[in-house]
Amino acid sequence: MAKIHRVRWGFQDNRKHQKFVAERLKGLKEGLKTDIHDKTSEHSLRLATWNIMHFGNSGSYDRTDESMLYIAEIIDHFDLVAVQEVNRNLKKLNELVEKFLGDGWDYVVSDTSGKPTGDGKKDLGNDERLAFLFRKEKVQFLKEVGEIVLPTGSGINQVGDDGKVSEVQFARTPFAVTFKAGWLEFKLVTVHILYGDSSNSSAKMKQRQDEIGAIAKFLADRQDYERKQGVSVAKEDGWVKPEEGGWDANYMLLGDFNIVSPQHKTMERLVENGFEPATNTTTDLGDKHHYDQIAVKPANPNFKVLNSDAFDMLDYVYRDEDAGHYVKTAKIKKLRDDGRTEKEAETYFKRYYRRHQLSDHKLLWCELAIDFSEEYLDAVIDDAP
Repeated sequence: MAKIHRVRWGFQDNRKHQKFVAERLKGLKEGLKTDIHDKTSEHSLRLATWNIMHFGNSGSYDRTDESMLYIAEIIDHFDLVAVQEVNRNLKKLNELVEKFLGDGWDYVVSDTSGKPTGDGKKDLGNDERLAFLFRKEKVQFLKEVGEIVLPTGSGINQVGDDGKVSEVQFARTPFAVTFKAGWLEFKLVTVHILYGDSSNSSAKMKQRQDEIGAIAKFLADRQDYERKQGVSVAKEDGWVKPEEGGWDANYMLLGDFNIVSPQHKTMERLVENGFEPATNTTTDLGDKHHYDQIAVKPANPNFKVLNSDAFDMLDYVYRDEDAGHYVKTAKIKKLRDDGRTEKEAETYFKRYYRRHQLSDHKLLWCELAIDFSEEYLDAVIDDAP
């Protein structure tokens, strides 16, 4: 369970806001129970992906204890969560795990996408990391980790300011980790695909599509190779059913793909390589775009996606109707900066403050079957003379 002690000790200077936070945290718990736990099983894997906007940045994005309580509570209702937009500075991520999630959780994180250039500008990847947070009693980290670099000629092209086309790598290098939960071993690859420009005719949109197609094809080819290798090794080892040697090559590709819609070329580049989205739902707060995805390409015939949806945290915390409380009772200084009126401050709360404290993305989740014991026993029975 997430650690919630700071509700009592972190708001002593404003007891009315303390009561409010406790009420909202209780409402969030009830919402997660209704939307997630009542629809899923403890014997399954609850997998999620969440772009937590600029997580770890200071300034406008410096999370308060209140928002850290909410973020931890949401994550704690899952078993394995891919997180995008983790900052170079890991202080907040460490704090989230150590002080709000607790000893039952661990994480593995990638290197940053690049480094600031000489003129102080950040690279296209915005100096970001990718991370996986996992519940240790449910998920086994198999110590296989990698950042994916494409071979020459893999198809991502960038058009420079001078119009010259050059082959490039991903703006943010995809992060691949192998896990095991129950009977299911799988390779989880998280991405934050380049956004760049939303115009369909722009060079950056083409580069966005190229990134999606390149990672999907790379993983599809890798899976095909691993399945063949698995069968070959199983034959050498004298397995009764050597074709089962390739069953651990289950690939899942998840994260922020910046996919416009299921009908758009951004989605086409994903599915043309055999990856199947676990759900068809919007994940931006405006309910317009299908930016985030969990796409699967299983090898094990027992692999099943049992359930999937998006969770909108703003249904329970930082709600529209709470704007007045944050301006008048919580007295958040950031909302009254620049001489805003109360009405202007409430508008700022809705458009910016709550997104900076939580995210501008909903969390996307799915439930996976991980207990194949009945299928195993059925196979033994069928094979018996």
